[in-house]
Amino acid sequence: MLIRSIQNYNLSFHRKLKDNEKEPYKKALQQGKEFLGVENVAMIIHGSCYPSLGRDSNIGSPYSAGAFKLIEFEKLHGFNSNQLGPVGKISNKDFSPYESKVFSKNNLFIDLYDLTQKEYACILSPETYNNVTYINSIKNANYNMTNFYEAFENYDIALNEAYFKFKSLLKAENSDALRLNDEFIKFKAENGNRLFFDGVFKVLSNIYKTEEFEKWDSKIDRDLIGKIQEGDPAAQKRLDFIVKRSGNKIEKNSFIQFLADKQIQEKTKQREELNFKYINDLLVGFSNSELWANQRAFLKGYKLGCPYGGYGNGPQVWEIPVLDPKKLFNEDGSLGIAGQLLSDKIDYALKYFDNIRVDHVLGLVDPYICKEDSVVIINKVVQRDKLEADNISNLPEIDPSGNYKKILKEVVIPIMEKHGLNPQDAVWEDLCTKTSVFSDIFYDELNLPGITQLEWRRGEYTPFNYWALVGSHDSIPAIHMDKTNAAWNTDYLAGFLNADPKHAEQKEIFKRKIQQNPTELLKAKFAELFRTSKNIQISFSDFFGIDKVYNYGGQKNKSNWKLRLNNDFEDTYHKNLQSKNPTAINMPEVIAMAVRAKIDMLVAKLNDENPQEADIMRKDLEKQNKPLLDELDKYAEILKEN
Repeated sequence: MLIRSIQNYNLSFHRKLKDNEKEPYKKALQQGKEFLGVENVAMIIHGSCYPSLGRDSNIGSPYSAGAFKLIEFEKLHGFNSNQLGPVGKISNKDFSPYESKVFSKNNLFIDLYDLTQKEYACILSPETYNNVTYINSIKNANYNMTNFYEAFENYDIALNEAYFKFKSLLKAENSDALRLNDEFIKFKAENGNRLFFDGVFKVLSNIYKTEEFEKWDSKIDRDLIGKIQEGDPAAQKRLDFIVKRSGNKIEKNSFIQFLADKQIQEKTKQREELNFKYINDLLVGFSNSELWANQRAFLKGYKLGCPYGGYGNGPQVWEIPVLDPKKLFNEDGSLGIAGQLLSDKIDYALKYFDNIRVDHVLGLVDPYICKEDSVVIINKVVQRDKLEADNISNLPEIDPSGNYKKILKEVVIPIMEKHGLNPQDAVWEDLCTKTSVFSDIFYDELNLPGITQLEWRRGEYTPFNYWALVGSHDSIPAIHMDKTNAAWNTDYLAGFLNADPKHAEQKEIFKRKIQQNPTELLKAKFAELFRTSKNIQISFSDFFGIDKVYNYGGQKNKSNWKLRLNNDFEDTYHKNLQSKNPTAINMPEVIAMAVRAKIDMLVAKLNDENPQEADIMRKDLEKQNKPLLDELDKYAEILKEN
């Protein structure tokens, strides 16, 4: 018997919003955001972090039934989008989404239940589905953990069965399988050689037991695609042999990618009907298979890096290849092979997504590149005096035409506009060691918005069009952040949120409260966030008050990338808010605090020029916003009720 969803019931006395309260609640949050000028509130939640609904496959998915359960909850609490991580296929040796493939979807995000249905020709049996998933029972913790090892093993079993049953049904001329095959043929035609090359690479990696193709014994295999493109008959003969030897392995790889793509299309339509956006994370790097198939597009002997932030604050050298600047553009100004690869990458990242986060945007303007053979590491520290590295603008012999300076204007932005995305709305990750060349192009010439991370910076001088956040996917929970940092200074926060000098006593009371109670300080920090920018991001662990770290940024930790929401996230969210020291975010309480702070700020600015008019302004603003604040205060208290 096929079981889709098991509802786990436990006796709960935690107050939730009643059905007749939900619309007024949403309206109050929306009115509060409009008064503050907030247009976008995105939850930072990577694909594997989503909850399941009933049966669990050991990993979350942004395309599952559990994802839509979460979206419904998020919309209720004022979110209109999610900031995903990279959604490419990951390795069972490194679970980081930032080590994933660019042009291949993550097959672990496939909702296996769908494969048991007629739409997918019932290519997965109910028995196998039940065997590779489990009933996720209620736990006391307000989080769950991804089991990547189990997920990889179970998906291999399920997708292997799905492929061979599809072939069997196709042979038997099953009408559903024939329809599915028509879609599969179209998918292969649309995705061209990339899909095929990825399958070939997978076959060769299995032969050599490594994806590090530089270590492969055969010289032809190490550069197979490049040699074929140059017309080498020996390479073509070798490829024909590999395809024949592989049997159905290459086609199976393509079929699994087809299933992932088909589901994403279907779930994207469903999500668009809910008017909820997904923001994809554009990887700065490329996978080994993509590097192998496009070697001539990259600068040999160099890797991307960063001058600081490594062990002992030494240089960082990343395993990320550098696009060859001389191959970004042809002499006639058209895209060269490197430029076309980058263009395709951005185009693919926006397929089925509403927006993108451009990871390490410095790498697309003035990257810091390191000569591989100059890297000397002693006690984990890259030796700066040995390292041959610099930003590419300082290396005219490598980029004589200054092609990297043209990338944003001539490659990235045109693709965004092609997809209907205003570059001013994109999430540009500019948290890097900036150079004058970068600043001249990114800020001055193109006037693009960056990111403000309030973990380290105050919000008072933040440009309002920037994306602002307290903590990212690389941060520890906000409740545990370093409060000695000036960004958490209680004098500053009390003043920023109580700016009217006539409310000096109120300010002192507020300051003592946030000094004495860490949870009150946390509320003040998120109120600052809502006063800082029209574009806001909140990590899922902070919103739900989860006392665990999703990823220790820049560190190897066995728990990295595993944290996810539990299936009873709604119950545990309310349980947290109704506790003595809540760490989850009470959205109406935070927004009400931000609304009052904005009123204070508006009055304070006028008070310097005309105190009498300032008093009149305060009375008008308080009168106009009293119904809103009453509603927000009411719902803030409801969420605290047991």
